[in-house]
Amino acid sequence: MIDNKAIDSILAAERQEVENFIRLYQVPHLDFGIMINQRWNALDMLAHVLAWHESFALNLSLLAQGEPPQPPRGTLREVNRQGVLDRRGQSVEQLIRRFRKAQKTIEANIYDEGITRIPYRKPGSSYGRAQHLDVVRGHIRNHFWEVIDVYVRTKSGADLAADRGGIG
Repeated sequence: MIDNKAIDSILAAERQEVENFIRLYQVPHLDFGIMINQRWNALDMLAHVLAWHESFALNLSLLAQGEPPQPPRGTLREVNRQGVLDRRGQSVEQLIRRFRKAQKTIEANIYDEGITRIPYRKPGSSYGRAQHLDVVRGHIRNHFWEVIDVYVRTKSGADLAADRGGIG
């Protein structure tokens, strides 16, 4: 049985990662179209992280209500792609509101001791509450730094080229 103090600690760290990620998307003049990787721009990355956050929140809530979970189905690539596509066309503000709502759902259900395993996806692994929360924390943190790294490298390169009179 997981000690609530362990959940407290992981939840505090996870909550901080959520807030950091949200604040990143509230930076004035952040270019949401900047490509973060070969498939996704910054807005897609927010949608991706949100998709997994909402999935975790939904499954925690269902399990707390005694209902069967509904983890995403398919390969990791398929699930990631669909999560982004399902959230296309929404504004940053809408995505952030959804992110905060999912976080509240997580916080409302993470202490439910009747929940022993939370599925990640089908087929795939299931985790205990603390372990799944820590996976979520790490996922958000990794993508936060991925966005920061690309933005800083791109911004620094643009500033450097401007300082050289546009010759880079």
